[in-house]
Formats: sequence, C-alpha cells, structure tokens
Amino acid sequence: MLSRLPHLLLAGLALAGAVSATPSADEEVRAFFAREGAAIRPLNIGRRSAASSQTRHLRPTYDDEMPAVKRWKRDSITPPDVGQIADFGDQDPQPIRDGNGGTFLATSNHEIDKQNVDNVAAPPTDAGTVPNLKWSMSLSHTRLLNGGWVREQTITDLPPSKDLAAAEIRLSPNAYRELHWHRVAEWGYILNGTGRITAIDDSGRSYTSDIKGPLNGTDADIYYFPPGVPHSIQALDQGLEILLIFTDGNFDATGTTFMLSDWLAHTPLEIVAQNFGVNTSVLSGIPQKDPYILQSTVPPAPYGHGGEQTVSDPNGNVPSPYVFHLDQQEKKVAPGGGGWVKIQDSATNFPVSTMLASALVYVEPNGLRELHWHTNDEWLYIISGNARATAFPGGSSARTFDFQPGDTAVFPVSYGHYIKNLSPTEPLIYLELFKAPKFVDFSATQWLALMPRQVVADLLKVPISVIETFAKEKQLIVS
Repeated sequence: MLSRLPHLLLAGLALAGAVSATPSADEEVRAFFAREGAAIRPLNIGRRSAASSQTRHLRPTYDDEMPAVKRWKRDSITPPDVGQIADFGDQDPQPIRDGNGGTFLATSNHEIDKQNVDNVAAPPTDAGTVPNLKWSMSLSHTRLLNGGWVREQTITDLPPSKDLAAAEIRLSPNAYRELHWHRVAEWGYILNGTGRITAIDDSGRSYTSDIKGPLNGTDADIYYFPPGVPHSIQALDQGLEILLIFTDGNFDATGTTFMLSDWLAHTPLEIVAQNFGVNTSVLSGIPQKDPYILQSTVPPAPYGHGGEQTVSDPNGNVPSPYVFHLDQQEKKVAPGGGGWVKIQDSATNFPVSTMLASALVYVEPNGLRELHWHTNDEWLYIISGNARATAFPGGSSARTFDFQPGDTAVFPVSYGHYIKNLSPTEPLIYLELFKAPKFVDFSATQWLALMPRQVVADLLKVPISVIETFAKEKQLIVS
C-alpha cells in the first residue's frame, strides 16, 4: 500500500490540475503518465471542447473568447414592449422576449417557427390556456385522383371548428366532380380557373352556371347549394380550384356525402334497371367504386356557353341563383380608410344562402380589421398576404396566431379578436364565414363611442377628451 502512495499522490495532482483542457504541465505528472502508459488515463474535464466526442448537456458552455452576442441570440424586442411581433432579423426564431426565455439547445423546426413567431415568442398579453385555433391546408393529407386532388380540414384537424369544415379541390381541364349531394350545405369560393356547375332543386327545376376565379383583376365567384340539392362541378379548359365550405365540422362522418355511382353500385342491379326503365345490360359499366373525380370523354362548351349544355326543363329554372358574382358587388369601403369588405348573406343579397354568411375582406398594408366579435363562430381563410390575430376567450386568457396564404382558423362565438396585416407593402385578402343567415359583428370602438363617456373613462382610466375621438360609425378596418 505504502509503495503505491507516490502513485496515488501523483494521480491526485492530475485531478487537481483538471481545470485545464490538457494534462497538467507539471513535469512529474507527465513522467508518471509516461511510465504507466495506458494503465492510467488523464481526466480532461475542464472543457467539453477538449473531449474526443461531443456530448449533449442541459446547459451550454462557451469558449472564454466567444463574444456574448454569439452565446445568446439578441433580444427579439426593441423596448418598449407593447406587444409588437418579435423580430429576429435573419436569425432563427428563439423563445426569447424582453429578457425572458432562452435559446433552443435541442432541435426545432425553424421553418415552422418562422411562420409562427407568436408561438415562439408571444406578446406579454398572451395568457392562460387557449386551444389551437389555426390549421394550414398544407398540413392536410392530399388525395391524388384521376383528374385532380382534394384535401380537407375537418374537426379532427381543428377541433374548435364545430360549425364548419373545409376542403380545397383541384380539377384538371374538363374533369368532373362526380354527381353527388350532401346532408349539409355546400359553399364554394373559386380560387382559380373556370368551371361549370349544374343542379336541380326539390321541385325539379334545373340550374346551370359558369363560374370563374379572380381573372384579370376581378373578384371571384362564389356559389351555394342547400342541403340535399344534387349537383356536379366541371372544370373548363383552364382547370379549376375551389375552396369548399360545409356546415358541419364533422364532415367526414358517415351520412354526410352521397355519391350517385356509389349508391347505384350498392343497389341490386335489377332494382336500378327497373327504376330507370332499362335493361340490366345497359348498366354494366356503373363504377363499382365511386371515382370522386373523373375525366370527361368529350370537352364541354367553353366558358360563357353553358347554355349549350342545358337540358330543356318542363319545370323551369331555379328561381334563386346558386351563384353570386363578387365582381358585380360594390365594395363597402372602411369609413376611415384602410380597406374594404364585401358581405354576402341571405338577409341582404344572396337569398339562397340561408345557412352561410360570408365576407371577402381586403386590408391595406399595415391595416387592421378592427377589434370585434361575432354571434356565431367565425371561420377564416387567408387568400393572400400575412396576418396576425389575437383570440380573447375571456377569463384573462389570450393567444396570438400568425397566418400565411392557405391557412384557416376559427374564432369561437363571442371571442374578441382582430386581424392585422403584417406587410407594409402588400394587401391582406381573406374570407370570413359563419354558419348563419346573416353577417353580424360588434365593434369595440363603436360600442365605447356610444356609451356614456364617464362610464368608459372610469373603467379605462383615459381622459374623456380621448373617448370623444372614438368613431361612432363601425370602422370595420382601420388604416
């Protein structure tokens, strides 16, 4: 034991020198390791950078010469912090705001973080637990079909969206969405291209109309089919892409959509033949699996010539059109500037659309869809531009979301919110939809302007002279 004491003392000296990134510079220690060879290994624990393999720890260490700006990302907010969106410049967003938080030490999907900065570094006004109210159509599974594709957003994707579900559908030139009907109402906004819809009502009156997207700077068409109305959609020579809205968030539930070919394929053939008054041999080509989308065997008449395909109907035509041409509607310009809206509902200008009210909203650069709320869930879809919104569900809770084209969201009934255009140069264009016969919203500014001023002053602790500047007319959009 005593003979090993010098060795133990030397090993102790080696440990005492572990504050260095290399073995101790002491000559006796070096001589000790030279004699013992591989029997004893030095402990280099001063710095992780001296290790032969990189290790992962919960706390970072840095070289002494590394400047502080490299050790931590700069703060995302230039004081004062008034809730502005965090700005990380050309760096990846980090969970840092106003001196709080810290950088990611593990991995993060920075591309998603860049699109959702308010998820990473939320404003200090965000509080409580608010469920996710946003869904991107780019996250939806896309079904590829012979003649197009479709992708959906249903209640399984966005659970708070109980009233409405959505789908984007693409039809290649001349392709059909097959003959079908729904238990719920269907509303469509033409995202691009041209097409033709056909339908009959419960009195057997037929309807045919051509539809178009926002061509040559004009606004798109929308359409509405009441529950149960059988219809078809066909793309014309440009192809067709549509945003579809349905008045039930659980749209994929059995008993919601009914395909004609699927029905006939699951009905005894002799019954189908007897129903149509034909021989069973004539019906041998009925698809045994509904195609959903199918190619046309003969090109349809071009856009604007839908009447050439219309079948003479002894019952006449549908009295209330299923199509609404947005380019024929006047804009409702915001009183103070900042943009405009076009509202469609059965109470004012689109009589057939008894279950869906809608608005096309145009917000100028840096503009704001004012603080407001609705008496029904609001479902929105971003057509173009980038936006920010904070949802207030009451109970001292709030959550802020960021939006890009193709994103959808829902603000449940009575949630206070706004929509802010984040771009200083580009407009924000989006849709608001409601499962309701009439478009209804309440303006926070108008409410306060029309209340007794002392009541508002006492609550908000602002001078009456400030309250007197509040607009008594609903602003809709603020520049």
